[in-house]
Amino acid sequence: MTLHRMQKLQIIWVILGLSYNVVSYWRLTEGKSQLAPTSPVAGAIFMAICGVVILAGLIGAQRISKFIIPVLTLFLIYSGVFLHINAYWENTNLPDYASKLPWFAAILINIYGVATLILGSWLAFRPFPEK
Repeated sequence: MTLHRMQKLQIIWVILGLSYNVVSYWRLTEGKSQLAPTSPVAGAIFMAICGVVILAGLIGAQRISKFIIPVLTLFLIYSGVFLHINAYWENTNLPDYASKLPWFAAILINIYGVATLILGSWLAFRPFPEK
């Protein structure tokens, strides 16, 4: 697996995350509840920042990507995975979510993101060059 290919997989995560937040925002404009307690605007801004950093790496600015991605990964682990799982531990009815499906989707999307970001960081810092 090359870093370039992993960055493309990271872009898929960004698209999934942006889509989730767009649907959540759309539901708000229709007078329905958002998908998750996370602000869809704040979620979309975070995803856009991640997308810019990943794209910077794709176009050759590896130093930016190399050092910012680990910070974004830590934030994602906490806010994108832990907080959603913790919501279930606090109340299994998940009152702040539209249903259990968007709760589960948020966790899956963000676990995929964590995995690709960690693997991408490993590929960026590995001591041997890509072939």
